[in-house]
Amino acid sequence: MKKCLFVYLFFILLGGKVISQEDSLVPPTVITLKDGVYLSYKDLQTNNPLPKENILIEADKSQPDFILKTLSNEKEIVFTYKGAKYRAETARTWGFCQNGILYINFKGQFSRVTLFGSISHFMATIMVTRYVSNYYNYGWGGGFYGNGMYGMGSPSVPVKQAETHEFLLDFATGNIDESTPSYLETLLSRDMKIYTQYANLRRKQRRDLMIFYIRRYNEEHPIVFQEPDGAK
Repeated sequence: MKKCLFVYLFFILLGGKVISQEDSLVPPTVITLKDGVYLSYKDLQTNNPLPKENILIEADKSQPDFILKTLSNEKEIVFTYKGAKYRAETARTWGFCQNGILYINFKGQFSRVTLFGSISHFMATIMVTRYVSNYYNYGWGGGFYGNGMYGMGSPSVPVKQAETHEFLLDFATGNIDESTPSYLETLLSRDMKIYTQYANLRRKQRRDLMIFYIRRYNEEHPIVFQEPDGAK
């Protein structure tokens, strides 16, 4: 019994060591984003946001959540650019960076990006439609199992509900799609070495190791910001 326990603990420690070594192969890359409002995706690609100092509003701009509060509470912002005044609908802004953290305007809310790079990861609450059995309208003869005593054939009704889902942003194109192994494979296919290693994993491993391979891809393919047309 003691021998079996020793072997079991040995493999746990060994497994932890292997995971730690594997993680150490992918050191995080520090990317400095400028604080401000990204009026369009082009502003993110050039790391050229609208500085909060340019926003014309009576508020304390020194507050750490100034940008989030402004974009969440105001329907539009008035700002200056090269001496002229402009207006922008907050609902149409692409996102913003606050305290070095990127937020994306997605499905009518600003979602925090948890991992930023050539492939970025974030979570957002969205409304989805689920179909449920119309049990209460059909009573005893139309329950979860449909008509008759067991309710065989009960129709389903659409019900909207809020759910938190994970999403991936492709920095090269600006495309956003749900975070699934199949979509990640599409993005990783630009690097055949990483793609092949990921595609050869078992199904459960492809799901469990998504973040690891995103980090690995980002390390091999760091972001290169484009040159802006002009500083804001």
